[in-house]
Amino acid sequence: MVAEVDGTEITSSDLVKYYRRMVPPDNPKSKKKPIVPEKLKVSILERIIENKLLLKVAAREGITVSGREVERLYTTIAKDYGDNFTTYLKKIGLTPDEWKTMLRNDLLIDKTLKRHLEKIGTVSQDDIAAYYETHQHEFQIPMQYRISQIVVPTMTLARQIHERLTRGEDFSELAKKYSILPEGKEGGDLGYWREDRLPKEFEIVRQMKVGEISNIIHSPYGYHILMLSGLREARTLSLKEAAPRIARELIQQKKAEEKEKWLANLKEKAKIVRHLDVLKDVTF
Repeated sequence: MVAEVDGTEITSSDLVKYYRRMVPPDNPKSKKKPIVPEKLKVSILERIIENKLLLKVAAREGITVSGREVERLYTTIAKDYGDNFTTYLKKIGLTPDEWKTMLRNDLLIDKTLKRHLEKIGTVSQDDIAAYYETHQHEFQIPMQYRISQIVVPTMTLARQIHERLTRGEDFSELAKKYSILPEGKEGGDLGYWREDRLPKEFEIVRQMKVGEISNIIHSPYGYHILMLSGLREARTLSLKEAAPRIARELIQQKKAEEKEKWLANLKEKAKIVRHLDVLKDVTF
């Protein structure tokens, strides 16, 4: 036993299961145990304590989770792993029933937190404006380039297409006919790319004018011919444009702060005994 929360025991086995769920062992049959820092052990224990307290709140407030909800989540996760899900459960040392119990607790905790934090759903316009004024750098949008490309497998074909483009043939039509990448069907249009996120192969567009065709560029994908089809100058989002994003950010901050305060209050009111000498010797 590594801790007690209002008389409910937390054992070393609880810690091991929680840890293995977060960090599945590479080789479950290996006798070599992972080295887990003391700070991480304490952090895991505190998270489990918090979960126990939240489950008590859920029971007290009549918050429930149906079997259908658990099965739906279990099935969704199992599908993500495909045929390897059973192997994965064995790897982390859990049975399907133990996994479902954990999922049920996860859902109960999520519902409990949402109910408590749902009142935090708005922020004032003054708060939004203040954030905007002090975080201007977050709302700067660099130059954006709208790029179209034709990609073909050989230099010979690339040269032939490049020559046809210089004679005035339509870039979009040639892309639809010859380009081997998916956007070729749409005329080669790749949309707008921020200046600070241009792949190395596209950096040439910085030196191009709208409507201009690049020289042939080689990459692992083939031979590229680029066209700069549009340009958006760098600018800063207005307060009106940035407001929805700021509101979401501030609400998330408030919820995180309220969550920490609430959990601290729950811990303060609960009778919690931590056996840190035992925790020190727990192996994962």
